[in-house]
Amino acid sequence: MAYRKRTLRKLTPEARKLAKAISQLEGISRKLKNLVPIVERLEVDLRAELKRQAYYKGKPQPKTSETSELEQSNIGDPQC
Repeated sequence: MAYRKRTLRKLTPEARKLAKAISQLEGISRKLKNLVPIVERLEVDLRAELKRQAYYKGKPQPKTSETSELEQSNIGDPQC
């Protein structure tokens, strides 16, 4: 909760420090609350990737545009 300048001036120095700490805590909790959906989505993607890797373990993996690009970039003279 934001405090008005007039309200903060009436508070004691200790109360001002406490109000500042409470404000910082609320801001951090708000940022963490916004991160929860992102982390949930990353967990779902990770589980899907692990399942895909487990399925294709020991089997030839299907060709995708990424793997074909990587294979083409490996063809040619070494650039050391």
